[in-house]
Amino acid sequence: MALNFPASPTAGQKYPPNPGIPGVTQYQWDAVAGVWNAVLNFVLVNNSSAYNSYKWPNADGSTGYQLTTDGTGNLTWGIDSTPQVQALDIDASVPFDGAQLTFTLVQLGTSTPFAPNPSTNIVVFLGGVPQIPFAAYSVSGTQITFTVAPFAGTTFYAISSIA
Repeated sequence: MALNFPASPTAGQKYPPNPGIPGVTQYQWDAVAGVWNAVLNFVLVNNSSAYNSYKWPNADGSTGYQLTTDGTGNLTWGIDSTPQVQALDIDASVPFDGAQLTFTLVQLGTSTPFAPNPSTNIVVFLGGVPQIPFAAYSVSGTQITFTVAPFAGTTFYAISSIA
């Protein structure tokens, strides 16, 4: 198979521009040397001690898979886990009264406190209306503080993902 490189390449130009086929080599024009160089299809790890401290898989992963670690240095290919969502409420012992600003977040249907991690990992609804973070509320640990006290009887709902 013959390659027909562009006749007047520009510095850094790649050919083929986007091969998109496994096993097809891509080349890049080195204007200083006047040559086409093969583009390597692997990631270079500059810190060899970091590279060598991992046990790498023997084969490439499948499409959509990611390289993950078990926390002890063993690397495997796998599908990203789907995050779980936690529905939240406020502690029922301190209901909205039109004056109180700070409330404890709890797991929906329980009295178990919940702290979004990070604190911005939460979507809040008052009366069914999504609230704007920092403008309408802020979260610190298990505490949510509103900038304006919610009216008595206002419904509250929040969701947060958990790892």
